[in-house]
Amino acid sequence: MSWTTRIPGRAVRTALVCGSVGLASITLAACGSSSKSTAGASTGKSGGKTIEFIPTSAIPYFNSEYTGIKAAAKKDGYNTVEQAPSSDADFADQVSMVRTAISNHVAGIVLVPFSPTALVDSVKEAEAAHIPVIATDSTLSPMVAKSFVAVNDAQAAEAVARYAAKTVHGHGEYDIVDYNLSTSSGIARRNGFQAAMKAFPGMKYAGIQISDEVVQTALSETTTALERNPKINVIFAADDSSAVGVAEAVDRLHDQHKVTVVGFDADLGEVKYIKSGTIAASALQAPVTMGTTAVNSLHSIFAGKSVSKTQTLAYHLVTSKDLSSPSSVAAVKQYVPGYGN
Repeated sequence: MSWTTRIPGRAVRTALVCGSVGLASITLAACGSSSKSTAGASTGKSGGKTIEFIPTSAIPYFNSEYTGIKAAAKKDGYNTVEQAPSSDADFADQVSMVRTAISNHVAGIVLVPFSPTALVDSVKEAEAAHIPVIATDSTLSPMVAKSFVAVNDAQAAEAVARYAAKTVHGHGEYDIVDYNLSTSSGIARRNGFQAAMKAFPGMKYAGIQISDEVVQTALSETTTALERNPKINVIFAADDSSAVGVAEAVDRLHDQHKVTVVGFDADLGEVKYIKSGTIAASALQAPVTMGTTAVNSLHSIFAGKSVSKTQTLAYHLVTSKDLSSPSSVAAVKQYVPGYGN
């Protein structure tokens, strides 16, 4: 029988939400945890092999990925353990955690690299120790892990950009609220969004803010941007926390019919805003599938098989108009398991 350990520790951030709740609850909750220590492994039917998951932080999105990791690991009899830095900006913690995993002789690592370059050396150390690494969500440069599993962030961002531009008939100004300046996923999303907007000459770039994955920061930055520039009629929120903060700002300013908000993901309360129309569209990933794909890849590697260097998962563009469609319900369930039941 396999078992799973989650490392207890410090709250990851104050602006975190557990499920679909309002901002009042968001700003009071701290639902994630993290630690720098590692649990030992017990013997499972696969000879005690342990797979370690090291995301950038313990946010709900990565909890969903870990759900997929645990499900696939249980099927194959592997043990699992998760560690997460206390903040998504603490790449030094991630480096330390990878090296601790190596010293604990785990069988494989599923890693969400905070930086494309900062984790390269530690991943090389893992590979040299015959510990395969699967990168998920964000890639490495160079891509020294055995495989990279993710949606195509740039293409997904291009899709929401086109949807937003067409909604405002190709005229206006757009603002971006990204979650950091470092991860490859955040970079790809804003680059993809801006690339798609170039096809609409009537759309002018208004600027970018960084939320640091904090809902309250996204709310404050969006409020300031809209008050300073009333010409902004499109805002792209590049992750879940940014999307919730942007949507709440638009609601508070009563700009729902003036500003088209598009975003990424659906695990911090975005569904409520999509239903109301405050968020016009969101690019949904497949975090559970990402986790199962990563473990299945490790299973193949353990068996001496090769895996593709890049494994691209499908994204789903959900809108206020098709939120109840079977495909949208299935996509949202990757974030909210009971959705649509």
